[in-house]
Amino acid sequence: MNKEIVIVGGGIIGSSIAYHLARQGRGGRIAVLEPDLSYARSSTTRSASALRTQFNLGINVAMSRYGYAFFTAATTHLSLRGEIVDLRLEACPYLVLSAPEGVPRMRTAHQQQLANGADVDLLLLPRDSERVQWLKTQGLGAATLGRSGEGWLEPMLALQALRRKSESLGVVFIPQRATGLDVHAGRIARVALGNGHSIAIDTVINAAGAQAAQVAAMASVSLPIEARKRSAFVFRSANPPSGFTNLVDPTFGNRGIYARPYRGDFLAVTSPAPELDHHTDDMTADLALFHDIVRPGLARRVVGFEDVQLVDAWAGHYEINTFDQNGIIGRHPDVANFVMACGFSGHGVMHAPAVGRGIAELLTAGRYETLDLSCFRFERFAQNMRLDDVQASEHRQTAAGV
Repeated sequence: MNKEIVIVGGGIIGSSIAYHLARQGRGGRIAVLEPDLSYARSSTTRSASALRTQFNLGINVAMSRYGYAFFTAATTHLSLRGEIVDLRLEACPYLVLSAPEGVPRMRTAHQQQLANGADVDLLLLPRDSERVQWLKTQGLGAATLGRSGEGWLEPMLALQALRRKSESLGVVFIPQRATGLDVHAGRIARVALGNGHSIAIDTVINAAGAQAAQVAAMASVSLPIEARKRSAFVFRSANPPSGFTNLVDPTFGNRGIYARPYRGDFLAVTSPAPELDHHTDDMTADLALFHDIVRPGLARRVVGFEDVQLVDAWAGHYEINTFDQNGIIGRHPDVANFVMACGFSGHGVMHAPAVGRGIAELLTAGRYETLDLSCFRFERFAQNMRLDDVQASEHRQTAAGV
């Protein structure tokens, strides 16, 4: 068998990498290993699939802007025969809140957002509360409010469109699990499959999401990535707030709450208490989080959410990078043909197009040509260089905004 690029993981990150590599005309076969092509347990399909530009790091802002532009032009990028590609993308701004002690940090983040092209306003609260009349401003000092370039989409539709287009460009999706990596003289020679076969390779890309650490361990590489359960709750209100947005409130009980409109109702996501937030394969929604955190937190913050009813719930996994909650992108320094694209800690859907393009540039041109993703390199662990940009709804400090 001819040597090839093997992408381990066919979620939205792996599928985006496959698409961008094939679109650039990279010679040789590109194979994606994905044991569950129904994506029933995929982090992609169980995510809130939100798109935001409100980050601390300029590069994260730029990646989100590219992702939003890519998804809004899905027909241009992903159509097979000129048909409309509808990802059900809904434009909707983010409102990210901060306690008074977090205002200086929020101002700095806002400056980074503007410098990198984001369309975001800084609101001082309660002075500017007329912009969001459903917001209860007690205990708040500021907020950032998007004006454009933010929203959400249907993640399965995006994943399916990327896969179909990739396959039309010659990418092969193999319904097998990687079970071993054969490393010799600092390079991976073959990938073993669950069916007992193996593939001779030029490059392996680790896009295995919440299982990325297990894949890396096959090459004796340690990754600080864990599968952390996040429960999502669909609820409705008898008196829903008009004009409700993507809301991130990190100020209730040291626990971040994310909420947004969802198919005529509303969706909220929160996380377990830090001492209970462990690596797990479990996907049972924790209903106690809705009753103990989401319900009182939203009643405290949103006019119209004082009395809400739970109508559905599910759970999925964040691939949490426990080092700094940012992606790991690029070649491993000691295993030269082992490329990382994992650890996105809740940013995966919105950053998938930019990651795919960046990895394609790295492998075809030998360098990042459009966005410099080098700050996400593996070497930052040994250098103890943490990227200061935590998923807004993951903050554990009441002062934190972005």
